[in-house]
Amino acid sequence: MRRFGFLTALFVLVYILAACGTGSPAGQSPQGQAEPTSTPTPEPQPVSLVIWHGWQPEALANVEPIFRAYEAGHPNVHIELVHVPDMANRVISAIPGGEKVDILAFGMDWVGRLADKGLIVPVSDHGVTRDFMRSTYIGPAADAMFYRGKVWGFPEAVECVTWIYNKALVSDQDIPKTTDELLAKARDWNAAHPGQFFFVYPAQNDPYFSGPWWYGAGAYFVKEDGSVGLESEGGLRAAQFLAQLPPLMPQPVDYVAAVALFKEGKAAIIQNGPWLIPELQALGMDYGLALMPEFSGAGRRAMPFVSGKALMLTPNCERPDVAIDLLKYFTSAEAQIALAKANRAIPTNKAAIASADVQAMPDIAHFAAQAELGVPLPTTPYMSGLWEPVAAALGALWAGQPVEQVLQEAQAQALKNIAALK
Repeated sequence: MRRFGFLTALFVLVYILAACGTGSPAGQSPQGQAEPTSTPTPEPQPVSLVIWHGWQPEALANVEPIFRAYEAGHPNVHIELVHVPDMANRVISAIPGGEKVDILAFGMDWVGRLADKGLIVPVSDHGVTRDFMRSTYIGPAADAMFYRGKVWGFPEAVECVTWIYNKALVSDQDIPKTTDELLAKARDWNAAHPGQFFFVYPAQNDPYFSGPWWYGAGAYFVKEDGSVGLESEGGLRAAQFLAQLPPLMPQPVDYVAAVALFKEGKAAIIQNGPWLIPELQALGMDYGLALMPEFSGAGRRAMPFVSGKALMLTPNCERPDVAIDLLKYFTSAEAQIALAKANRAIPTNKAAIASADVQAMPDIAHFAAQAELGVPLPTTPYMSGLWEPVAAALGALWAGQPVEQVLQEAQAQALKNIAALK
């Protein structure tokens, strides 16, 4: 009460001094003109944003509240979530046809193809910088959004392969630290455990699963300009390593065979992704996770492909400023922590990963750490010209064909495929 009385007296005093000190009637300026009245702040204009997505019902149930929370803080914004099963084909006609689609929630590896067809627009044209991306999101997730010198979207979640081991068969002390150690331990362990295998993965013909070895060795599949890095010093290191795997693994070995051996307790370590974890938990397996090893002679770890989901703006978006604000909110630390808890999504936001909440989820924290050591799955459309030559090269190495010849043929075929795409 005393504070209220003091403020009232002070207000009256200021009013009297203002009137008397100027010699002007109250409410007028010294020149006798009326004081200008304040202009009311205009109400924000209504904004409607349509998001095409592929979230399944269970995931969507945890995603939607984040968008509704944004609406609650921005009453003029309405967000419509539209599930589109065949988005890759739908966008080709819908967006050029002017259909109301503002945002695409789609695979990161589609950035190049969508950009080249004019189906998305760069957010860097609206103030989103590379520095912001690299400071906010882990490197491979941010890099996946860069294409032709511009930034094309916001990374929602990532996934990659890592090493998963059966604690009933090996301990964390048994996990190899280098590829040379991997080969040596696999020989010894297999010899001591007939009918079992130290390490399995789809080594025989799967480019995605073999990617960590190529990139860790210093090679690469393809770059944005269409250059290919299979027939190279790094490629030779990778191929020489891969050529030593067949005697150490089952014959043949594909994804199904590798997973079956691991689940049956006949393989100690498997190279696989977060999608396998629920299956292992359902089995009651006591498993551990380990970062992939250093590639001997290259001075760096094996580098798995990092892929995942991203959100991108279409040219039909009439309010990119609002859409970008929404997507920054959706990929903020708070939102990503919530989705990590609810959907087991692996965050891209650095602050989310470093949070106590995410670090308290060992599997999520591990896959985020492994992803940070990886490379983005190439987003260039030229990548479509690499899958078949690399798969053929893996099969040839598995069959014992000369390493140099395998690399030469793979390089030539990849370049031929890319030339056909240009």
